[in-house]
Amino acid sequence: MVLSRMASLFSLSSRPQALFRLASAANRSVCHRNFHLTAVARQTKDDDLFSSATPSGTPVSEASKSTTVKAKSQDAATRREQQFYELVEYVTDRTGRKRTIKAGQVRQTAWLRLFQLASSSEQLEMVAELFPRWRDSGKEFRSIHAEAFVRRCEELKCPTLALKVFGDHSKYGLGLSSLFAARHMLHSVYNKRPLSDSMTVAALFGVYNLPPVSSDLAACSMLYAACLKDHSANARVVGKALYEELQKQAHDKPPVKAPQESVIRARYAEKPNIWLLDALKTIEKVHKKTGKEWRWIRYWTTEREWRPRNTFTPMQPATTADHA
Repeated sequence: MVLSRMASLFSLSSRPQALFRLASAANRSVCHRNFHLTAVARQTKDDDLFSSATPSGTPVSEASKSTTVKAKSQDAATRREQQFYELVEYVTDRTGRKRTIKAGQVRQTAWLRLFQLASSSEQLEMVAELFPRWRDSGKEFRSIHAEAFVRRCEELKCPTLALKVFGDHSKYGLGLSSLFAARHMLHSVYNKRPLSDSMTVAALFGVYNLPPVSSDLAACSMLYAACLKDHSANARVVGKALYEELQKQAHDKPPVKAPQESVIRARYAEKPNIWLLDALKTIEKVHKKTGKEWRWIRYWTTEREWRPRNTFTPMQPATTADHA
């Protein structure tokens, strides 16, 4: 509109001077009225424009986005569940003493896929019930399966399922053949489950020919922390022996530092050190409360070099030769 007005003014200026005076005199009042109406119209239009962008429209947009995200999430969950049951059927038909379908072969990775697709403890238990069919097919599980199964049991908050499976090797055929898996299983029960579950895991170390719990620093600290929460006489006896072994190992080994970066902490290989330090924090807290010695734990887990309490001295600054 502004451009058209300017165009009309430019066209008038191109006419003869007399005609311009007559036209300007005759149309002065009309132009004034038109400009007034134009301003009002533009203001009304602007008001309509900005009124459409008022915050009242925002919740509708956010609700629409939320509905879309929710729908996509439901679709993903539906596809995941469908994939889970399809793979369960595939494995069932192609394993066991008498396979229903001869064609096709179940790969080792199929079990890892089933662990990840299982979204509940019930589904994971359904997978566990397929383990005997794998053994009946003449196949064996590997350490990676034990580690993945224990990890998934903890994620789905069903650590007792891992106890059930590894506690009955003759039925399920999944062995606790990995020290990593054994540590992880102990980690999943020592803090929130009764001491009896931790003692069961400790017994499985021997059943599967793994190093004794007392010889592994992380496992020893977690089991001792579990004993501290139990006030029975048996817990005190076992805890005393574990505490002596824990002190001995801490004295003979260099301090352990947990990584601070979240990316590194997420690595499975870093977990035992993280579990060890978490258990030591629990032990230190209980020892402080009950009046037991705890300073050696603080010394061992800090920047300083750990020494026996009577001979402890701060580390001396490194000399130039140490950096050469």
